Amino acid sequence: MLILDQGIRDKIIDTEGSIVVSASAGSGKTTIMVSKIAKVLSETKNHKTVAALTFTNKATSEIKRKAIKANIEKQIIVLTNDSFVENEIIRPFIKDAYGTDYENDFVISYNDRVNSWDQALHKLENEKKLVTYFDNNKNFKFELAKKIIESSQACQEYIMFKYKILFLDEYQDSDVDMHNLFIYMKDTLGLDLFIVGDKKQAIYLWRGAQENIFSLLEDNIENRFELTHNFRSHFEIVNYSNLIHDIDNFNRSYVATENRVLVCSTNNQIDSIVRLIEEGIVDISKSITIISNINDDAKMCSDALNERGFNFVFIPKTPLDDGCVNGDILRAIGSFILDTNFYIYDLLDILGLESTNRIQKKLGEILSPLKNYLPLPESKTKNDIKESVTIILNKFNEEFLFEIDETEINLFLDAVSNPYFESAFVKKSELHKVMTVFSAKGLEFNQIISFSSYYSRSNQMNNHYVCVTRAEEKVIMLESSAKEYSKKINRIIFENDISIENNIFTEIDHI
Repeated sequence: MLILDQGIRDKIIDTEGSIVVSASAGSGKTTIMVSKIAKVLSETKNHKTVAALTFTNKATSEIKRKAIKANIEKQIIVLTNDSFVENEIIRPFIKDAYGTDYENDFVISYNDRVNSWDQALHKLENEKKLVTYFDNNKNFKFELAKKIIESSQACQEYIMFKYKILFLDEYQDSDVDMHNLFIYMKDTLGLDLFIVGDKKQAIYLWRGAQENIFSLLEDNIENRFELTHNFRSHFEIVNYSNLIHDIDNFNRSYVATENRVLVCSTNNQIDSIVRLIEEGIVDISKSITIISNINDDAKMCSDALNERGFNFVFIPKTPLDDGCVNGDILRAIGSFILDTNFYIYDLLDILGLESTNRIQKKLGEILSPLKNYLPLPESKTKNDIKESVTIILNKFNEEFLFEIDETEINLFLDAVSNPYFESAFVKKSELHKVMTVFSAKGLEFNQIISFSSYYSRSNQMNNHYVCVTRAEEKVIMLESSAKEYSKKINRIIFENDISIENNIFTEIDHI
């Protein structure tokens, strides 16, 4: 395969110092990060190592798997951002920075919210709780970590002694306090940063991610690269995405010939989807995913198609998907309980735990009793089992050093005790699914069908990018007869003086 940006990939590997990599969807960002880790460690002759940090345990597991595949023999630290600052900065050095009144055996309490720094610090000192702010744009944990590292000479020396580079994944989801900490570690402690992300995939601004986070790096890091080659999607889909989201990388010389992107005007969405299938415009023998960005809309779409004789599985957005720090862990535990084809080693993989006989046995002993309470019998409510489930998950926390709190346990019970959410935990072999864009992020599907009405506002365009770039072979966007979506695309084509011969989408008046 000809990789269009191979020269850039080579430069990323060879360039020393701090680096920012803008990595478009499907561009193999984890692979390039692991390749860079391997290069750095092969050249590091002293005791130092690197840390690879990301937002979810699922992502840490992917990094670990690729690191093993790359035969990286030297130990690397792979953690979530939260786990890193908590276990490498806050717990070991809080007493050094703030005195012996502050214990390091505090609990994380995301359901305990405060308004100010002083209130949060008071909770930490007097109640041994690390809390969070009501304001999602402020992050007490990272604010505290920065103040500790600024105040503690021992903490500074520890970080500088141990680490050579921090690899920071999915940086578009970072907030200002996270950014300030990492830049401090670069500028003051001398650590290099390898930052990778994609501003077009910033769909979590509502939970505190900083919208202009990459612009904050412009004065700090000179080495900047962009990966554009998409290993997932057909080039017509990539070019269509660039037309809307990244016009500088739009290929004007490419002429679309295969109708990989279709925009269809419709008066009835379900009728149109049926006709797309019946007329072979989408291939029923391959995977089809309908992205309908509101849970209730997705459920109605799935039900309506199944009434027509199809088999579309509705994959709901669960209570664990809205900013739950340990959401990936709890979703995996839910699958272990509810899915008979989800095994203990699947759970170990997602949790990032070592797959030894001892750990397998211990994990099974602790979590298997959950199957005595779930699925929830009709005669019981979630409150009937809450105490028993809490005891089990607290044992899990204690044994494996996770920090699932009371709020997250409630969200977990809301999700696993409601049959509505069952399909989010039980893997289905069916090719055809309906889900939201939040459920689809990070996944890939052969054919995508979505609805332009979800992307009418400018603040929804990152969702549009995530939706389109899930597709491997075909994207179909259904729009109302007013054709506002088509008009918007054609306006971009006109304003950028793009020849109609190079138009990389096809309009179909009515399906």
